[in-house]
Amino acid sequence: MTAHTIREISPATASVSEANMSGAPRVPTSLALFKAFFLIGLTGFGGVLPWARRMLVERQGWLTNREFAELLPLAQLLPGPNVANIATVLGRQYRGAKGAAIAVFGLYLAPTVITIGVGYAYGRWGHAPVTAHLFAGLMPAATGLVIATVLKLVTSLPRGAASIAFVATTFIAIALVKIPLLIVLAVLGPLGTTAMLRSAKG
Repeated sequence: MTAHTIREISPATASVSEANMSGAPRVPTSLALFKAFFLIGLTGFGGVLPWARRMLVERQGWLTNREFAELLPLAQLLPGPNVANIATVLGRQYRGAKGAAIAVFGLYLAPTVITIGVGYAYGRWGHAPVTAHLFAGLMPAATGLVIATVLKLVTSLPRGAASIAFVATTFIAIALVKIPLLIVLAVLGPLGTTAMLRSAKG
């Protein structure tokens, strides 16, 4: 991972960092991790990623926009949902294995309870016309959330033709050519890293 990725802060140095008033990143408590990811799971209608970015970057300040953008590819490479992987990495980074478990538990608690209830309701009223209209109305909102998140992540990209070329190539490979995501990241990831390192040295 690059120098801009998650800041190395162990639980043992948490109190020191929290007391540091010179601009050091705030270190969340276990309760703060639970609350943040619980709210992400509770409010993440239409896709959790936009809400995760807003919570972690804009509201809590645990990650910068650049750090979130660099953590996302790692989360995509790992098996499982992206935001669950982010919760695991951040929880482990700040509060060890306990923090990882708490963050993931908080993320899934509300959706699990709600989904069980919705599943029961869908089993009874899922074929009603009003249900189809409800889902049709939610789709544009969910799409808008994803597009808004993408636009915010794009602003954190390094400036230059190389970044634009890699973005365009990734889009074409996944959206148009239909190459599996893992293969695209496995090929373009190292190439992009090499290009950025050469650009930094130059």
